Amino acid sequence: MASTATKQINPKSNLAAVETLRPKVNGSGSEPGNASVVPTAAAQSPGVSVAPAMAVKSGNFIQPTLGGVPRFPLPPGIGAGIRIEAKHRQLGGDGGFLGTAVGDVQASTDGRGYFRRYQGGSIYDGPGGTHEVHGAIRDRWILLGAETGFLGYPLTDETGTPDGVGRYNHFQNGSIYWTLGTGAHETHGAIRDKWAALGWERSVVGYPLTDETGTPDGVGRYNHFQTGSIYWTPRTGAFEVHGAIRDKWAALGWERSFLGYPTSDEGDIDLPSGPGRISNFENGSIIWTTGAGALVTPASVQLSHPANTDNLPIGGWVNVVFNAQGDVTFSGHLHNSGFDNIDYTVSVVVVSPSGASIGFQHSGHTEGTLAGLPFGTPNRDDDFVSPQGLNNQQIAAAWSQLRYGSIFCHVDATDTLVQGAEQFLGDLAQQALQALGSAAKDALVALIFA
Repeated sequence: MASTATKQINPKSNLAAVETLRPKVNGSGSEPGNASVVPTAAAQSPGVSVAPAMAVKSGNFIQPTLGGVPRFPLPPGIGAGIRIEAKHRQLGGDGGFLGTAVGDVQASTDGRGYFRRYQGGSIYDGPGGTHEVHGAIRDRWILLGAETGFLGYPLTDETGTPDGVGRYNHFQNGSIYWTLGTGAHETHGAIRDKWAALGWERSVVGYPLTDETGTPDGVGRYNHFQTGSIYWTPRTGAFEVHGAIRDKWAALGWERSFLGYPTSDEGDIDLPSGPGRISNFENGSIIWTTGAGALVTPASVQLSHPANTDNLPIGGWVNVVFNAQGDVTFSGHLHNSGFDNIDYTVSVVVVSPSGASIGFQHSGHTEGTLAGLPFGTPNRDDDFVSPQGLNNQQIAAAWSQLRYGSIFCHVDATDTLVQGAEQFLGDLAQQALQALGSAAKDALVALIFA
């Protein structure tokens, strides 16, 4: 009877065949303690048709696998190597778009993943799974720091967009989109969330034309897209602006214009003249209609106050309207209910809690009963308004403070319009601040006379 012998596996003799699956550290040698992969005897037996079998050598133990899938958990580095090789085969192997490997499996410098470079791209194995990245998208990702940059590891292979025009990879913290006409650009965070909510590349703004970028004023962030932009600040959130409204905003100076940042997406508005479109901003709105085009409506404040005095038979009201662009109107109505004629001065201040203030003053004349004797009709009323088109850029500059201001009024029979008006209004403003409980010092930014 012929004797039989048991064939022994010699891991060392088979190690070279799969050496490239071993993760390398700094391009030389394998990681200490990592396992290596060797073919099993079954995989080498001629004439046997079975699924490719492998064995994992870890220390003094041989770990069987079937079809390259371990039968129980592998050390991280070896598992990454197997998954990277499986992804490469899935994408066509050496004959696919990635081509042949140009290096060994490498450990990422952040210690969270592994990768392998190929002629046409790379395959990364990390927290987001095992995915390839190549071409212009890979170039942009590397420029932004690759897996150690803010985008992190890929979550998808490069994929065609639903509109059939572009390509994209999603990453842990953002996405990179590419088209032949736009190139490759990233979008992330709240701006990406807004773009996704609008419909990605099939939205009104199209594909990104820039990476996310800081605004010149140092406050916000933006991405420009093919047909619009999305702007974000911590106080406003992210909103899109496009078309003729965006053109008008750009002509005014973007976020550094008096309008500030957008606070809404573009939407419909019903006007007496017909339907239109509107985008709201921090300090106003831009409204577009087919007939008038894009028109700016600055945010405005209207403040009114009674104009009375305890020691004179005269009273009425004053009204102040001003806007973010610096346009201002001061108006009022005073009525004499007494016997004598009265020359009066009405002084008004608008005071913000921070101390910024505007001073207004008007001197006028009202007639009492005496003026109508014996048969005439006295002119008891004095209506006044500041000159039309009055604009004060100090008001525009202090808008962010003055828009939260309060109005105070004082009526006196003494004409202070010419003599000591600034001192008088400054004192009134300081009294108003004390009444508001503010410790700020008055800073009179403008004097308006009517």
